[in-house]
Amino acid sequence: MSSTNSSDKSGIRLEHLRKKYGDTIALEDLNLVARPGEILGIAGPNGAGKSTMVKILASETNQTSGTITLNGAPWDPREHKKQVAIVHQEPQLFANLTVAENILVGIEKSKYVRPKSSQVDQNLLDEVGLAQYAHRRLGSLPLAIQQRTEIAHALARSADVFLFDEPNSALTEDESGELFEWMHKLANEGKIVFLVSHRLSELAAHCDRVVVIIDGKAKVEIEKNELTEERISRELMTGVASKRASLAQAGKNTTNLLTVSDWKHVDEVFKPIELSVMQGEILAVIGVEGSGGREIVRSLSGFAPTTGEIAMQETKGSAVTKQVAFVSGDRSNSLFTNFSVGENLYVRLENRIKTKLRTVSRSSARAIAESAKSEFLVRAASIDTPIRSLSGGNQQKVAIASALALKPQMIALEEPTRGVDISSKAEIYKLVREYVLQGNAAVFYCTEVSEVFDSADRAAVVFDGKIKKILDVTKFNDAESLAEAISQATAS
Repeated sequence: MSSTNSSDKSGIRLEHLRKKYGDTIALEDLNLVARPGEILGIAGPNGAGKSTMVKILASETNQTSGTITLNGAPWDPREHKKQVAIVHQEPQLFANLTVAENILVGIEKSKYVRPKSSQVDQNLLDEVGLAQYAHRRLGSLPLAIQQRTEIAHALARSADVFLFDEPNSALTEDESGELFEWMHKLANEGKIVFLVSHRLSELAAHCDRVVVIIDGKAKVEIEKNELTEERISRELMTGVASKRASLAQAGKNTTNLLTVSDWKHVDEVFKPIELSVMQGEILAVIGVEGSGGREIVRSLSGFAPTTGEIAMQETKGSAVTKQVAFVSGDRSNSLFTNFSVGENLYVRLENRIKTKLRTVSRSSARAIAESAKSEFLVRAASIDTPIRSLSGGNQQKVAIASALALKPQMIALEEPTRGVDISSKAEIYKLVREYVLQGNAAVFYCTEVSEVFDSADRAAVVFDGKIKKILDVTKFNDAESLAEAISQATAS
């Protein structure tokens, strides 16, 4: 499907593209054209096939059937892989290499010699804001820096096609602005640029066209003169079951579940804080990357080095973290990516799936997995489906389900819906809401005010390592007024 003249062979053309993973159909008769010199936006709900299309173009997997041509020539994954650069939603680099070395991976002069940091383009490091991190090991740096490294890795290649798959999910607003400047620069140079995003405002602002993919097919193409957030949203809702989560506030429960006092990061990423989390509530910790908000959430589950006092009712000290489940902002850290959906759902439940002889009861394990798949609305052909074949939203549901299977009293989540579409966001927060209404609590780190407004009871505003204010989200009538209150808190 495309309005492009069939006699024009320039660009990438996908015709009748189909991809199956076992019984799961990821792409079904996908047709679209991407032209040189434009930014082509790709929108669609989770599981629509967007990331599968990107993986095929990046030569990370092959289509089951259908054809791809580049400038009229048949697509050869081995040859065309050199002409394609990709920025993944989750950075796919080498934690043991430095930032500079990671940028050079794939374009180094020898496959047998470690890339030399001195070979990296200093101008690129400066322009992407990585110069100060060039010689630091990537694994020691925050997710946002890793994401910028992935972007620099793509920009360093002499590619003709650039694939941006939710590229700025870990970036600040300013960093995102710089990324879009690069995209426009690449398009102006005649490159083919794909932007896959759930952020409708960015698609409307930066794309020349947007193709909406639903159920593995290109349902509609929206040209620039008709491109608005409202139009994209309307097309996304066509033929998609929109299940808005009913996130009724849990009420004014004043029973503390968890408290911290004089709680501080050993490296002073956040200063001493006082914080209480109540039974039945969802508490959002909001702040820009580097504010200390992410580390506060991680610390409550024992994943950040801290000092101070922590208590959960009668339990105190390190024993508290055993009652707090953690879901990382990087899904690959919360899932076993070489396992099936079912294995991920029961892998942590050793005591519940072993027989008296201490062997694994396969029937018990499968029963638990089937129940969790249904309860957490995981869309997969079966529990035997590889976790890697699921959409980002469904992988996230499995990650949360796996954490909650341990029956903790609190769950701590980093950006729980990063790179997740609207309907899956609602489903995820509905599941979290049902969990806290059982007398538990949830704390999540987030940078998006609209998401805090839609899902949280209270919001702890973090700036420069300090909790500046705790806001009662239920008292705000709209996200705009909440945003204003957050802005005033950080300015005070």
